[in-house]
Amino acid sequence: MNIRIENTRIITSTYQKPLNLYLYIPPSSAHPPSCFKGLIHGEICRYWLQNTAQNYENLATNFIKRLLDRGHTLEMIKPLLLQAAAALDSDVYTTRSKSESNTLFFHLPYHPKGIQRQTVRRLFNSILQPHVPFENMQVAISRPKT
Repeated sequence: MNIRIENTRIITSTYQKPLNLYLYIPPSSAHPPSCFKGLIHGEICRYWLQNTAQNYENLATNFIKRLLDRGHTLEMIKPLLLQAAAALDSDVYTTRSKSESNTLFFHLPYHPKGIQRQTVRRLFNSILQPHVPFENMQVAISRPKT
C-alpha cells in the first residue's frame, strides 16, 4: 500500500509490483468454490478501501482482465463481482450483525466429493439447533494439509 499526506489528509493506494504474474486460481483447480469467491470479494474490498474511486475503477478493471486471461469467463465471474459490490454497499466488511458468542464454528477440511456446507447447515437446523445454546452456525472449510 502506498501512503501519502496531502493537506492534512492521509491518502492511500494499492501497490502492485510491476513483475507480479497474477497467477490467480485457474478455473480447473480443485480448490473449493469459496476460495475463488473469497479471492474476488477480498480483492474488490481491498481495492475499494485503499483507493480513490478513479484508482478503484482502474484496479478492478485490471483485476477482471487478469481473471479472464487466467481462463475464467465473464459469465462465471460476473455474479461473484455483483455479490462483492453488494457486500460493499451493505457495509458487510465494516459491521457485524450478530454476536459471535452465539455462533457455533464448525470446521471441515475440503474434499471435492465431501459433505457440502448446505447439508451441514440443514442438519444443524433440523437436528441440533433445538438442543444447543447457539443461535447461529458458521461452517468453515479449509484446504487439506500438503
